[in-house]
Amino acid sequence: MAGKDVGTSPVDLAPDDAADVPVAATGRGAAGVARGGAANLAGAVVNAVVGFALTVVVARALPQTEAGVFFATTSGFLVVVTVAQLGTNTGLVYFLSRVRALGRPGDVHAHLRAAAVPVLAWTLVLSVAFVVAAPAVGRLISDDQPEATATAVRVLAPFLLVASVENLAVSATRGLGTMRPTAVVTLVVRPVAQLALVALATLTLGPSGAVGGWAASYVVTAAIGTVWALRLLSRTARPGDSGRRGREFWSFTWPRAIMAVAQMAMQRLDIVLVAALAGAVPAAVYAAATRFVVAGQMGSQAVTLAAQPRFAEHLAVDDRDAVGELYRSSTAWLVLMTWPLYLALAAFSTTVVHIFGGDYDAGASVVVILAVSLMLSSLLGMVEVVLTMSGRTTWTLVNTLLGLGVQIGLDVVLIPRYGIVGAAVGWAAAIVLRNLLALAQVTSALRLHPFGAPTVTAALLGLVAAGAPLAAVRVLIGDDLAAFGVGLLVAGVLYVAGCAVLRRRLGLTELASALRSRRRR
Repeated sequence: MAGKDVGTSPVDLAPDDAADVPVAATGRGAAGVARGGAANLAGAVVNAVVGFALTVVVARALPQTEAGVFFATTSGFLVVVTVAQLGTNTGLVYFLSRVRALGRPGDVHAHLRAAAVPVLAWTLVLSVAFVVAAPAVGRLISDDQPEATATAVRVLAPFLLVASVENLAVSATRGLGTMRPTAVVTLVVRPVAQLALVALATLTLGPSGAVGGWAASYVVTAAIGTVWALRLLSRTARPGDSGRRGREFWSFTWPRAIMAVAQMAMQRLDIVLVAALAGAVPAAVYAAATRFVVAGQMGSQAVTLAAQPRFAEHLAVDDRDAVGELYRSSTAWLVLMTWPLYLALAAFSTTVVHIFGGDYDAGASVVVILAVSLMLSSLLGMVEVVLTMSGRTTWTLVNTLLGLGVQIGLDVVLIPRYGIVGAAVGWAAAIVLRNLLALAQVTSALRLHPFGAPTVTAALLGLVAAGAPLAAVRVLIGDDLAAFGVGLLVAGVLYVAGCAVLRRRLGLTELASALRSRRRR
């Protein structure tokens, strides 16, 4: 059913299915995303601040070669964790949201069992394989630091299974309709634990302990996430036909498995490639520079995680009007959250990379290139989420693989000649290509687009109230910490004032109403 994504969407319902949809399931829309997104946004702020602090600690506490090994191996770990997940993150959200919308709670356990058994078995195989192959992996990732890299791989490998448990548990809670575990466990507890454990391990064990401290945080979050998921599951009915549900689950999820790996590879593999093609020191600089744009992505992720189940519920009952309204509103909120940050980073790129130390100046160009590309990505909204939640996972898979192919191809050609700037160009090109392809498909297949009055207003407000004063301060005063502070102050005042004046046109009145409703509950 779920694999046939050309022509008829797999989430289109038969008449008997449509009759079983609870009315409440279709009425949550943008207000639901506002409430869930608010929780995630608060968590995303903590995640961005703490994650940035972790990068500063690693960059300043470790020599650049050690920092490069840390960033390369932990980035590789995240790619392997995504490989181990087999796409179940999205599969669980899609199917658990769907069975809730259709009033079939008995299918919850069947879908969970279909996801968990293969994932945990596959992760165990990967853990053993990386322990055995650590010396070869060390030479592959970092030819100039093979022994240190191999040691880090051995330390990280056993934690793959723990990370998979955490991901399964938190994805299940999201599919069961609550965003709080995602916000608390993955956006707050994990980064805080990583910062504390990395600092403690570095002080007590030296540079070699930093990787182990980072990975140990997953033990804490896996325990919390599992307990939270079990409490929610205790309220649901027991399953019926688990075999049939398992076939449905994996027919939808297998394209997403490949796509999730490709997406994570687009975000993290370039750090590994920089280490392999240019060395550990450039990898440290590149990883530090990209931390700034990742902070902006946290805001996007906050809204995206909240919107996934809402899109799935509306598409399950074929409510295209609600999907379109949600798509346009969420796009405006993404632009409002991210554009001021990206504009500030682009205007004062040299100043911001100095936070990591004078040896990180080369990362300024990386910040500018990625900030511009991610502004375009925000302007197109959650186009890939809409495509995926409509059941067209093969389309998103093709888009992601094309983007990854472009990125790797450009990296291999450009990194040896241009270093980290070449890596940034490769990543930016992949981001732009993937989003434009998805937008063309959503527009043609679903007749949806992100461009409404709120989105246009948010973009113009960002350019006029934030971009213009930041650029003026940069030209008139310069690119130093004092000028950066003045630019942030002026742009911040103008931007907040603009949001207040244009709050109705931006959809902020609806957002504020949803948040007040949440506090009264």
